[in-house]
Amino acid sequence: MKHVIWLLLFGVFSPGFSQDNLRSFLLVGIEFTERVASKYTEPMTEGIVYGLTGGWYNSAKVLEPWDIRVSIVSNGSFVPSEKETFLIDIRDIPNLNIAQNDSGIAQIPTILGGDTELQFIATRDGEQFEFTAPEGIGLIDLNLLPNAFLQLKIGLPKSTELGVRYFPKLNIDDIGLEIWGLGIQHQISDWIPPLQDSKIAISGAVAYTTLLGEYNFVTDGFVTGNNQKIDAKLDSWLFELIGSTKNPVFNIYGGLGYVLGKSSVQLEGTYVIETNTETLSFTDPFEVRNTVEGLRANIGASVTVKWFGINLDYTVQGFNNLSLGLNFKIK
Repeated sequence: MKHVIWLLLFGVFSPGFSQDNLRSFLLVGIEFTERVASKYTEPMTEGIVYGLTGGWYNSAKVLEPWDIRVSIVSNGSFVPSEKETFLIDIRDIPNLNIAQNDSGIAQIPTILGGDTELQFIATRDGEQFEFTAPEGIGLIDLNLLPNAFLQLKIGLPKSTELGVRYFPKLNIDDIGLEIWGLGIQHQISDWIPPLQDSKIAISGAVAYTTLLGEYNFVTDGFVTGNNQKIDAKLDSWLFELIGSTKNPVFNIYGGLGYVLGKSSVQLEGTYVIETNTETLSFTDPFEVRNTVEGLRANIGASVTVKWFGINLDYTVQGFNNLSLGLNFKIK
């Protein structure tokens, strides 16, 4: 069950990231460890930020005042192949070597990549510590980074619709996470006389989604300490112009918009490494921040029969996205 949660909602805290593999780099300093962590996590946080913008709408026609639609939305962001690995250069780190590699440069998986047997050897006051490079969560074959949540929309007066999405805080083993978001959509075409009675609707939408998560891991190996955990916060903003047909049953829709997002991944707690001659101690070692922005365009189709509907759309953006929605209308 734990790995299902990783894969579906919060791969940022995969076991490869959270256990000894990354913490062991503290032997050679916080600055280098933070550099590795940034390259390692950046593709995942970027993919999640883009993925959280999916599924906010399936029509430019807003609900009638006080009508309600409840949806189950699932998104899948396609992982570009270049996001599966990154190069690490340790030639400027005098007390770190790569086993069976004299070049000082190696390719290791990002968190979206696969397994690795690459070994590092850190030397501290003549004492050697050997550890494996961080591993990915194995999305290479699937090539898809999914997420899912519940979404509710309610029609308001003045051709406006309010949306709320939510995944309640869930704690499984050492993992905790939640998703929530708020969006508003306004039907511009209702204010344009030539379009008021046409079969085309045009809307503008603004939406915000955030994902909060934490991973508390067991202290083991040569890195000891207390209260060791990772906290993460990912925020995404969507600004979109939407167009659609407004037929009773089958409709097509599309949008052109812009994504703004940011992420913060913090390594918290105390980390202690005992060598033959000294004790290294770190408290709340670092925070990795990334930002995301870019254009997006999507196209989709929906089918509605009485109170039930289904929609599917594809979005071209930094991480292309496929979104599926099951929609239940309540008067």
